[in-house]
Amino acid sequence: MEGKQKIIDDILASANANAQRIVEQATAEVDAMLDELGASLVAAREQSAEKYRADAQAAYDGQVKLGELEAGKVMLEARQACVSAVYDGVRERILSASDKEYLALLQKLIVDACENGDEVIAAKADEKRVTAAWIKKVGESAKRKLTLAKTRGEFAGGVILRNAKYDRDLTVDEIVAELKERTVGETVVKLGL
Repeated sequence: MEGKQKIIDDILASANANAQRIVEQATAEVDAMLDELGASLVAAREQSAEKYRADAQAAYDGQVKLGELEAGKVMLEARQACVSAVYDGVRERILSASDKEYLALLQKLIVDACENGDEVIAAKADEKRVTAAWIKKVGESAKRKLTLAKTRGEFAGGVILRNAKYDRDLTVDEIVAELKERTVGETVVKLGL
């Protein structure tokens, strides 16, 4: 019995040692990755700060007032670029969505906005996604007659609903522009700008 217990104790001791070594190795790897990330962030911050200082100094060299105005302009452009990047990301996310997600979004937009007899003008880029059969299915779910236009639109994605009275722009660019108009204030606050 004592021989078996010694073997069991040896196995447990070996397992504990291996577990301790694995934990120490993982901790060291995490620490190294955090150090590397921290160094990258510091370098990026320093590079960004240096560029900003150089731009601000160049503007300040002319006249103090002009330099202050120019710095304000640079900051405003930077803020606008940050905000634009958010909405550009939303646009790209929509356009690169899976067929299922993209078509579900388009279907919701069409069903909410369509009228009986609308012609649906789809983007050239969506030729494989937005088909006559799909438009028919969407029309059935909306309980309206919809048809796919023979010509495709010169826009990145989405659709335009056309009837005798007016067109409804449901293109991705228009959707993102409307979203930006409604949420830009919240976005600026969330970005800390």
